[in-house]
Amino acid sequence: MERWITSHWQDARTILKKPLVLAEFGKSSRGQGYNLSSRDTFMSNVYRNVYNLAKEGGTMAGSLVWQLMAQGMENYDDGYCIVLGQNPLTTGIISGQSQAMTMLAHLVH
Repeated sequence: MERWITSHWQDARTILKKPLVLAEFGKSSRGQGYNLSSRDTFMSNVYRNVYNLAKEGGTMAGSLVWQLMAQGMENYDDGYCIVLGQNPLTTGIISGQSQAMTMLAHLVH
């Protein structure tokens, strides 16, 4: 995952010279060995990688997790559903990344 993200970041930075948004990433609850802890670890690793690359210089613009749902929309779950009120740790991970990227944006500008 880290190599894949870094490779795309390098291409965006050196070849395309465009911002990069890592969109629609997640971990399916339908996958073998899935549990909330593995999802949270995966999300934390992706977010850490995104933050560190953003800190390197302007190309990494952010990331979007797939998929946030409102309470009561669980019947639309494709295996990637995250309902923020159902798991405070996951909510904290997402919120922490949002705050970290916002602070970084203020430092860069």
